[in-house]
Amino acid sequence: MPDGSELVLPVPEGAPSERHWPLALRALERRDFRLFWFGQAIAQTGNWMQIVAQGWLVYQLTDSPLMLGVVSVVGLLPVVPVSLLAGVISDRFPRRNLIIATDVVLMLQALALAWLTWQGTIQVWHVIALSFVLGASASLQQPARLAFVADIVGEEDLTNAVALNASVYNVARIVGPVIAGLLMGAVGAAGCFFVNGVAYVPVLVALLAIKIRRRSRPVDDSKIGHSLMHGFRYMWNARTMRSLMLLVAVSSFFALPYVTLLPAFANDVLGVGPQGLGWLTTMVGIGAVVGALGVGNVPASRRGWWLITGNLIAPIFLVFFSMSHSFVLSLALLVLVGAGNAVRNTLANSLLQLNADGDYQGRVMSVYNLLFNGMSRVGALGIGGLAQFIGIPWAIGLGAMACVIWGLFVIWRMPYVQRL
Repeated sequence: MPDGSELVLPVPEGAPSERHWPLALRALERRDFRLFWFGQAIAQTGNWMQIVAQGWLVYQLTDSPLMLGVVSVVGLLPVVPVSLLAGVISDRFPRRNLIIATDVVLMLQALALAWLTWQGTIQVWHVIALSFVLGASASLQQPARLAFVADIVGEEDLTNAVALNASVYNVARIVGPVIAGLLMGAVGAAGCFFVNGVAYVPVLVALLAIKIRRRSRPVDDSKIGHSLMHGFRYMWNARTMRSLMLLVAVSSFFALPYVTLLPAFANDVLGVGPQGLGWLTTMVGIGAVVGALGVGNVPASRRGWWLITGNLIAPIFLVFFSMSHSFVLSLALLVLVGAGNAVRNTLANSLLQLNADGDYQGRVMSVYNLLFNGMSRVGALGIGGLAQFIGIPWAIGLGAMACVIWGLFVIWRMPYVQRL
């Protein structure tokens, strides 16, 4: 193992003795992972419906790209304390129970948003408040959800399971925005919020049906603060994890905020309505599914090379997207952007888990989640504010160019990354 760390994973019950699924889907041979995967497909589809509908609703209420960034960054406020606490909790308590509890909260906030919108009383401060609840709940859940994959598959299938887990997020990115566009045209944003809330019911049923064996963990009697410090020290001293975290942080801050600005780009630059916004988001998802599934078949010796390639090509195509005024060309470019981002993020996720000691996996995933989601939200506020002054295309393009420079720097000064 790199960095002298040892991967300690449970042997899940019902591990397949023979292979019947295609190699790209081999982790789905495990019953518990199938239940989890299909449950997440439903949840993430509803979540993307809410993301698209909420962005469109906020822009219609405010006509401000800066406010899109404000709503996004409000969801970040609880991310830092909650994510770090969630990592410790995930390493100490059953992860499935934590996922179930937070799913219930996410369901209730979606239904509250639907009710306010249906009543015609929705205001921006309602969206901001519920965005805070969403951010806190998702931050508490995410480290457990990421580490839970390692609980239900063996080391042999972990990279494939992480790739499939990423692909379900991106399949939802395809289906969710299309449904959102159709629903918003028919019944408005409230319908998207309501469907998202109801979608958590089968998700909870699937989680309850999982029969994962209890995972034995050493008893940790240290205080939470000490556990956090031990986790930080462990990650900082491991060059591999330190480099992967830095790679994720920079890319998330400068490149990923384009997603937050898509409603404004669709409305002001391309001149398309909510259906057009839905298709733009869908194209990102199509590319991301292709990228994530492709990663599932990457040989272990080529993971690092694909990681730095995805880290470079995604912002290159994002630069071209920022200059586009053609709807069709923008759709094609977003497929390539989505594929590059998926390759980078899926491989960074799986390499972190493969190099993390089992006792620290929850804390490692909590920092990964903090950097991946947190930095993108901070970046969304900065890029959104910049767009207010210099225009949406220029703001997206400058952020993408910063990532191109960063990608070249990684190749030049961090050559060991391509050997991971």
